[in-house]
Amino acid sequence: MAFACSECGHRSVKWFGRCPSCGAWDAFREEPEEARKTGKTKDRSWLGEELRPITHIDLADVKRLPSGMAEFDRLLGGGLIPGGVILFGGEPGIGKSTLLLQIADSVARNTGNVLYVSGEESEGQVKLRASRLDVDSERLFVLSEQSLQRVVEAIETVSPKVLIIDSIQTVVSDGIDGEAGSVRQLREVSNELTRLTKSKRFTTFLVGHITKDGAFAGPKTVEHLVDVALYLEGSRGEDVRILRSVKNRFGATNEVAVFRMEEAGMREIANPSSFFLEGHREDPRPGSVVMPVLEGSRPILVELQALVSPTGGFGVPQRRCTGLDINRVLLLLAVIEKRMAVHIGAADVYLSVAGGLEARERASDLAAVAAIISSLRDRAIPAGTVVVGEVGLSGEVRAVRRLNERLREAAKMGYDRMIVPGTAAQRLDGVEIVPVGSIEDALSELELG
Repeated sequence: MAFACSECGHRSVKWFGRCPSCGAWDAFREEPEEARKTGKTKDRSWLGEELRPITHIDLADVKRLPSGMAEFDRLLGGGLIPGGVILFGGEPGIGKSTLLLQIADSVARNTGNVLYVSGEESEGQVKLRASRLDVDSERLFVLSEQSLQRVVEAIETVSPKVLIIDSIQTVVSDGIDGEAGSVRQLREVSNELTRLTKSKRFTTFLVGHITKDGAFAGPKTVEHLVDVALYLEGSRGEDVRILRSVKNRFGATNEVAVFRMEEAGMREIANPSSFFLEGHREDPRPGSVVMPVLEGSRPILVELQALVSPTGGFGVPQRRCTGLDINRVLLLLAVIEKRMAVHIGAADVYLSVAGGLEARERASDLAAVAAIISSLRDRAIPAGTVVVGEVGLSGEVRAVRRLNERLREAAKMGYDRMIVPGTAAQRLDGVEIVPVGSIEDALSELELG
């Protein structure tokens, strides 16, 4: 006699009231005799391919499929890979289903059949969204179903080029105990869909819920199992959406694609720098500075704004920031007070990255210091200037990675003066590059000293 936990699959020769592996109560069930006999001899091969040298493997079979969105293809490394499994996450209502439905329509029009499985919405609800997005391809099939067995039957019938499961937490295997979304169900469903994807050579999107911390819900084994993991980020109050790759077996990780949510769906933004600087005024204003941030391998120019206002002696000074790490900002304020003898402790300090982008890398340190001092002294930073550099605790300006790409992007956008770390001075035609070694030197060059 043997027992197994219905939540995590932990096996034991004796019954437990509480699973020692996952902690679930009353989850141990007796395993059928037939399952125990066949459990170790079951063929678990995914592809059934023969053993062969790596030199005999033909890469001609690995032909990427275009998704219909150039930014999305660039994020993946060139397009969809047949046999690839993509985990797609994001907050509820952020636009996951909208973006995937647009990709499904493009693939159905240009490549082949697409199967869209919705476990959370009826066919009518999916059709309503499709009508708003002008999605009406005859080769896009919709199935409102939560049973894994029926999903597999639909795959056999349709033979899709792309399969979309929205969402993986709603699909249930009839042969496994446990409710939808449980650890054991997620593991079994993900394994079966991955096996089908690899063996039949189509691309699968698994839409996953996320936790309060912003991570994928469910077991980490699901995230390890897939080939690509993507997060769709953004605020409901903003129309900017950033698709970020946190895992990619077929391309670079930490790449981003920028989209804008519109009434007709997601619109890709090919030039993010131009988009994020759209509202930037040509005449300089105090507290405003332009800085190049690096998202993946892509440099993007954004505007950082600061407002420093005296409290008047009432209340505790406020420290607020949007798009920056608040702990890093507090450290920079301490460096300003200590190294420059500037008393800023009795003033409210507000910092914001315009456009909704998050700039949490240390290369934005020098720009933040410049913006704070510019607002404090009510002096504008000269027009056409870009500031970049990491600030150390002693006030020195340290080098940043991939400076050349940042400077080239700034020059392409028309900026002709760049304040950069002195240890990483570069040359660029038509651009004045000013190397600085400390925040005092930087502020002097910016006419803020």
